[in-house]
Amino acid sequence: MGFGLVRQGLVQRVNDAFAPHQVAGSAQRVAHLGPNADAFDIVHELGLFQFPPGQTLPAYRASLPIPDLHRRVLQGAFQSAVQNRKPLTFGIVSGGAEAVHVSETDSHIHVVLTRKD
Repeated sequence: MGFGLVRQGLVQRVNDAFAPHQVAGSAQRVAHLGPNADAFDIVHELGLFQFPPGQTLPAYRASLPIPDLHRRVLQGAFQSAVQNRKPLTFGIVSGGAEAVHVSETDSHIHVVLTRKD
């Protein structure tokens, strides 16, 4: 299975879990992780990652060349969604440079992670 299909599945699962009718339940399920949980902890706790056999969250996290600043921005966006029970839409796109874009309204958080493949 290629990057595209794996990413598409992950994005769909994240968007389902943080949809308006689901976000409160998802937030409740991960509340015990606390404010230091990053986006990967939150997504993993919700059971949204589908790792190959033998893969672990720490190994997956370590294998991703996402800049530390971008990880912190993702953490802030996902933490805000959890703490405020605010719906979040997530996307992953390919681009020429690693980037993260977050926009927020009174009722929604929108996150796009650009990966240099």
